[in-house]
Amino acid sequence: MPDPAAVPSPLPATDFSLAGTALHMALALLAILAVIFAAYWLLRRFGPKFGLGPGGRGGVLRLMAHLSLGPRKSVVVVRFLNKDLVLGVTDQSITLLTEGNADHDAQSDFAAALADQTRRPGGDPAP
Repeated sequence: MPDPAAVPSPLPATDFSLAGTALHMALALLAILAVIFAAYWLLRRFGPKFGLGPGGRGGVLRLMAHLSLGPRKSVVVVRFLNKDLVLGVTDQSITLLTEGNADHDAQSDFAAALADQTRRPGGDPAP
């Protein structure tokens, strides 16, 4: 009959202390969080160059500006097919306020561009 002390145990003797397990778990969690934050930073930094994220969509529809007027009411400027559309947005509807060509300089004053678009052909301001 074989001696029970001579038979090797199937599992190696390891120390499963509570502190050691907690340390391993905390380090694994920190590594996962570091990977998530690194991916977030990379997407924010390089995403628009590759067409990822809101700033990098190379499509025909872009949100250029947003102005909140109150709870659930706002005015937005959307660029669509080289036209700037000024839209009034509420819970119930979206209304086209005015539209203009997007050929003007992006740094120009919004109020001046809006006033220029609302003038009548004779040069008189609209009522």
